[in-house]
Amino acid sequence: MRRKSVIPASTGDPAPAADFRTALQSVPAAAEAASAPRTIGTVTPWSPSVAVVTPPAVATPNMAPTAQSLFGANPWSTNAGGTGPNGSYGYNPYYFATPQTAAKVAQMLGGKVVEVDAITPFGPFKQNLPNQMVQMPDGKLINAGLVAAFYDRGYAQQTVDKMIAAEVSGDLMYS
Repeated sequence: MRRKSVIPASTGDPAPAADFRTALQSVPAAAEAASAPRTIGTVTPWSPSVAVVTPPAVATPNMAPTAQSLFGANPWSTNAGGTGPNGSYGYNPYYFATPQTAAKVAQMLGGKVVEVDAITPFGPFKQNLPNQMVQMPDGKLINAGLVAAFYDRGYAQQTVDKMIAAEVSGDLMYS
């Protein structure tokens, strides 16, 4: 059975439409020669004098633990949202750590957990959950959910350490 061409007959090509077998058989010899790889010298891949070299193993970086392995199966609140003049809305869960996640982040950073409406502190918009923040000894507030999210990206531990240090110091230009 042969399939009909979907190209209209009025394409301006006087030659009838050919199927793929005909098109493959009619490749000009010059095109075949041009596409052949070129080498210098003699190539004999089956020669016993050719040594097979295996590439060295690539060392994988020291991967950080996952957010779930550090903070439990559900590190973030899934029902974070709020209300405003035009109705209700949802927030990105990364901004809303669970109290358990916040306690672990506070332990890691040497701070204490405080609950704050950090996204909508005043005005017509109201959060339905407070943000779990870590208050550092110098008074700076760090969002525990965002710190936990550093572990949810598949970064190496060294990168996560730099990101956390930048968050704590406030110097977000790290390398």
